[in-house]
Amino acid sequence: MKKILFYAANGVGLGHLQRVRLIVEELQSKNMKIILVTPAYSPQIFGKFFHHLVKLTPLSNELLKNPSGTFNTRLANGQRFLRALKKFKPDLIVADFHFSSPFTFYAFSSAVDNVPTKSIFIWRLADIRSFRRDLKNEVVKLNYFQKIILPHGRKELKYLLPRNLFSQIESDLKFKICGSIFRKLDRNKVSFCRHKYNISSKDFLITITVGGGGRLTEGLTRGRCEESDKVINNILAIYPLLVDVIPNLKVIIITGPYFQKFNKKSSPHLRIIKFENNLPELIKLSKLVISTAGYNTCNELIQAKTPAILVPLWRGGREQFERVLFLEKKGIIKVFRGSSSIQFFNLIINCKENLDKMKINFRKFSDWQQGNNKAAKTILNLLKK
Repeated sequence: MKKILFYAANGVGLGHLQRVRLIVEELQSKNMKIILVTPAYSPQIFGKFFHHLVKLTPLSNELLKNPSGTFNTRLANGQRFLRALKKFKPDLIVADFHFSSPFTFYAFSSAVDNVPTKSIFIWRLADIRSFRRDLKNEVVKLNYFQKIILPHGRKELKYLLPRNLFSQIESDLKFKICGSIFRKLDRNKVSFCRHKYNISSKDFLITITVGGGGRLTEGLTRGRCEESDKVINNILAIYPLLVDVIPNLKVIIITGPYFQKFNKKSSPHLRIIKFENNLPELIKLSKLVISTAGYNTCNELIQAKTPAILVPLWRGGREQFERVLFLEKKGIIKVFRGSSSIQFFNLIINCKENLDKMKINFRKFSDWQQGNNKAAKTILNLLKK
């Protein structure tokens, strides 16, 4: 039986863990043993998709206030990773983490330096400037991997990347452009969500989601990891105004499991919850979504063809800002770039009046293909070598 060790390192969200889980689903029929190594706070939030779990210590604000503590934790994580390699002897490592994080990369590299193992990297693009810089300057890091999967579609990459850089990537056999990795809609779960939240055909449902809801505000991340509080605070501030002008309004706010200012105050027309496992189906059920511009959420919006207002956040890089420019150009979302609650209110009303036009624009995404299976096949091909 082949063994694959997945290394999914999340900072403030769930994106890396979610991608890994979806790829594992594609591999489950192959009779493989899955080991998950992760510093994620809630590794089982998507269910137990692994046979063995090795928990690392996550980076936190408390650690960032203490440089020596951060250093010692990084060393300890490396030792735990190394023990996992020696114990399980995986045939392959599949890593999905923020490439520019030395804290995260150390655990992987220090272990592989001692127990060399074939490795593959799932590289979700950060902002283009960072991507170009890393391609040029981080050759040593990239050489740890025999294959690099880009979980993006060709059309998206051709828009985001300069032409020469796209050509370079496409012609390099080390890279595999597999398409976006996301979970397909389950129509039965759409009905489940409708009953769970008591949504009728007459209701105007607005769903607000901010991904994992985490934040790192200390040390080197200060000013480079914006909090998602402003999205939720803005919607709560204007909720009474929205009730007055939108008949049959219902609002569901999903704070994310790592959101620290969780408030359970709800009403029949306003629900505040921490996590919804059937988020793609809830998005499909919604008339409008308001969200940060995370990778997973944007893919789910495109799949559900639900208009949205996106609030891009600085998360160590500008990828959310670049992502919304691409989607805004397609006419399927509007971007909130202001700061006042009244500006936010006016944008919501503007969206409500233009929903039909935005829905028509979703036809431009008829070829937005799921890349889960291609990613899994790339992993299997490397496993056979």
